[in-house]
Amino acid sequence: DLPANQIEKLNEVVFEWVSTRKCGSSFMSRYREVLSKLSEAAEAGVDISKLLIEDEELKKWIIGQRVAYENGNLSESRVQCMDEIPGVDWRRID
Repeated sequence: DLPANQIEKLNEVVFEWVSTRKCGSSFMSRYREVLSKLSEAAEAGVDISKLLIEDEELKKWIIGQRVAYENGNLSESRVQCMDEIPGVDWRRID
């Protein structure tokens, strides 16, 4: 914890306590594409399981994240991102 005087000084210079920066990693770039595609599909009433069967690249990426998770190579922040994908149980997809 920061001392109160340091917090005050940071507030005076309008310190941004929560980052709004978007990560530019390849994971985040692909994640945003996947999230957008699946969110739009869900809003349009498209069967997500059918979409995953038809879109091999999408399914392959999601499975890759599951494998990384199972091997302990997926950070907690990425797990949280994956949990936000609508209509996909990414921990069980085959």
